[in-house]
Amino acid sequence: MDFAEGGVDLLIICGGDGTVRDVLSAFPPAYAARPPELAILSAGNTNLAARVLGNAGSGEAALDRLLRAAHAGRLQRKTCPVLEVSWPDEPGRPPLLGFLFGAAGFTEAKTAANLVVRRRGFSHGLEVGVTVLLTALRTLVGRKSRVRQGWSMSVAVGGRPAIVGKRFIVMATTLDHLMLGLWPFWGRGAGGIRWLDIDAPPRRLAAGLLAVMLRRPKPWMIRGGYRSGRGSAIRMVFDQPFILDGEAFDARAGVLLSTAGSVTVVAQ
Repeated sequence: MDFAEGGVDLLIICGGDGTVRDVLSAFPPAYAARPPELAILSAGNTNLAARVLGNAGSGEAALDRLLRAAHAGRLQRKTCPVLEVSWPDEPGRPPLLGFLFGAAGFTEAKTAANLVVRRRGFSHGLEVGVTVLLTALRTLVGRKSRVRQGWSMSVAVGGRPAIVGKRFIVMATTLDHLMLGLWPFWGRGAGGIRWLDIDAPPRRLAAGLLAVMLRRPKPWMIRGGYRSGRGSAIRMVFDQPFILDGEAFDARAGVLLSTAGSVTVVAQ
């Protein structure tokens, strides 16, 4: 509230994706009108938001460079829609704002990856991203992986009828690319949310994931329960934790994904 009342128009964040999510989630009650621009000094594990939207660097030297660039009017800007996760059955619960949502196999893979990262003592940087990716792949495609059995979920995109059944993985984001060149989304539609929804157990998983990673979905994938597109609202009903920007949250009776305006990230 003090920042808003004081007319602060540039907010510098030192942290990772979770810190950025928490700051964005605090904007609605504080800024009734236009929120401030953000600058991100990377200090987290994967730092996805900074890598995609604008990384101002890390440490005091980066802060000094950023401030000099701001005073000189030499900041570069990138604007991105913000993903809102709300609980329709709990109207009094504040929504969360972030960029990358995942459930089912995404939650299982991220949980496994976090354990490996902590055990190996990694704190941040490329080694964390690579470890998360490799652990996630092993969790998802391992022959004995229980993740293939999926979670019971109902997913409805926009005004379409809900699709009820077991889900292998569900993802959604408002970003325009992810780390390490990964982009598991395709398809068309209106709206700022790109989404992925794969049935469980997944058919021809290795071939399907390869096609997804190469951004070349095959005709058989649609018939085989691989769905992706764009939308402005997604209603999901399930009762297990989801991941938003690296942290797990309780879905309770289900969540609604929508867009909540946009944010501008600056870097020097």
